[in-house]
Amino acid sequence: MKTATTTTALCTALLFSANATAADLKVDVTDIEEVSGNIMLAMYDNADGFDEGKTQPVHAVAIPVDAETVSITIEDLAAGDYAIKLYHDSNDNGEMDQNMMGLPIEGYGFSGNGGRFGPPAFSEAAFTVTDDQDSAVTIKLR
Repeated sequence: MKTATTTTALCTALLFSANATAADLKVDVTDIEEVSGNIMLAMYDNADGFDEGKTQPVHAVAIPVDAETVSITIEDLAAGDYAIKLYHDSNDNGEMDQNMMGLPIEGYGFSGNGGRFGPPAFSEAAFTVTDDQDSAVTIKLR
């Protein structure tokens, strides 16, 4: 009986200490030209997902666009390196529209604001989240 109580207390302490070390990330998306649709955000913690699309994002969300700047808060992130890619689905059709040459016609952006001549690598877009310290990233739409 004593072992079960001790184990329960230890598990509870670990659970609360794990939550105490998580951080929040505020993402501001700026330079939105048309107040409509959604910002479609995907956040990755590795190059396989960000660069190659081989793994799912650790966080994905659609945020309604109601102003020329949209703020998104991602809560309880573990410490580590992350990179974000997003686009403005202005016509709300669930995909990034492109012209006949395959170039985007809807706004898009990456953490680190790279990607002028194609998508940046994970290493170029990565930022670090540390324990118990909230972070902020600003992404300008292109």
